[in-house]
Amino acid sequence: MHDLVQVDPQLLAKLNRAVPRYTSYPTAPQFQPIDESAAIRHLRLFDASNKPLSLYFHIPFCKSMCLFCGCSVVLNRKPERQQLYLDHLCQEIDLVARNISNKRLVTQLHLGGGTPTSLNEEEFDRLMKKIHEHFVFSEDAEISIEVDPRTVFADRGRKLTFLRQLGFNRVSFGVQDLDPVVQEAVRRRQSEEMTVTTYYKARELGFEGINIDLIYGLPHQTVERFAKTADRLIELKPDRIAFYSYAKVPWLKEHQKAIPDETLPSTEEKFRIYVDARTRFMQGGYAAIGMDHFALSGDPMAKAYFNKTLTRNFQGYAVQMAEDMIGFGLTAIGYLENAYFQNIKELEIYQSTVASGHLPVAKGYVLTEDDLARRKIILSLMCHFEVGKEVRSIGVVEPLIQEGLLEERGDKLLATPIGRLFIRNIASVFDAYLSKGHFSKAV
Repeated sequence: MHDLVQVDPQLLAKLNRAVPRYTSYPTAPQFQPIDESAAIRHLRLFDASNKPLSLYFHIPFCKSMCLFCGCSVVLNRKPERQQLYLDHLCQEIDLVARNISNKRLVTQLHLGGGTPTSLNEEEFDRLMKKIHEHFVFSEDAEISIEVDPRTVFADRGRKLTFLRQLGFNRVSFGVQDLDPVVQEAVRRRQSEEMTVTTYYKARELGFEGINIDLIYGLPHQTVERFAKTADRLIELKPDRIAFYSYAKVPWLKEHQKAIPDETLPSTEEKFRIYVDARTRFMQGGYAAIGMDHFALSGDPMAKAYFNKTLTRNFQGYAVQMAEDMIGFGLTAIGYLENAYFQNIKELEIYQSTVASGHLPVAKGYVLTEDDLARRKIILSLMCHFEVGKEVRSIGVVEPLIQEGLLEERGDKLLATPIGRLFIRNIASVFDAYLSKGHFSKAV
């Protein structure tokens, strides 16, 4: 993999164009205002299907804003504001459950944010009891949560212990970079001691899976400096590492403008940071999963990759347990019976809508047969780096072959080693709506 550092600068500049991350297809910019009745109709269609279900809960609150953040966040330091949100979140669960006749089998539950661990023990207990009131979990259900180590360090593991007792079996720690200079530049001060201590506490508590989230392309990062973070994490041996590109989207996230452009690594340096760390992870015992995930060989995600059941959704790569997902909370997105639904983005409007007895659906998209065909192709590329040759009738692939991103082998088109690093570019060839969105760049 080291030879990939030598990618021709002209080709790198050409490939570094704005393309989606394809956590969905069609992507979120194609979502349109949609009526509550459509969400109810698809809930009832799902109810009649008796399929397993994935649940996502969005906890949007953060005490401070990390400058790189691209998530849907509400800055908050008032406990009562969070309690009020939880009231409405529990009401939303009741509203959804009215359209599902029986307790449905849940194979995946994920709490994301914002900062889910901003909830206190009483709030966690209340939320989980409400979820169990309406849903039943499979014995092997993946119950996961995003954890900010800064919120679980001072109590010496008490909250982590409580989460484990509630049934959470997978945690994802936000780290981004261990370098204090980088942390200061993005206003996320999180000492290495804090990260390492929290990691070992989670190991001690017996969480079945521990993920570490990292970001490359942040201010002051270099190949040499980020290598220290990569090597330290390889020593810790988390089950999975998510290695995301900093998505610079100041037209969506105005706070990103506070990061001076001159502090960011150049396109060439950013690419080298990625390739160098990717090589280190792979040499350290990790399988490269898709474009930005790494997993130890015994991890369910690695197994799903090798047996071709890996999938991709709004949380990134995921083990294929349930295609249908209901999203709860502010801005949350779900997928039911070939349709996407996204909740209201404004906190007060979300809460007033739920309080009036209505599902807080704002936007959605019902997929056509053509959309479903393209979605299948894009998922196959993003998850497995391959697709059947018959896709030539849908997308023009010859330029990708000429650029060295795709190669023909038997009845398949396979991403080349460099094509795997630019899989978003390959997938975009099959996107019928590419010109109708504004996205972050490939590198």
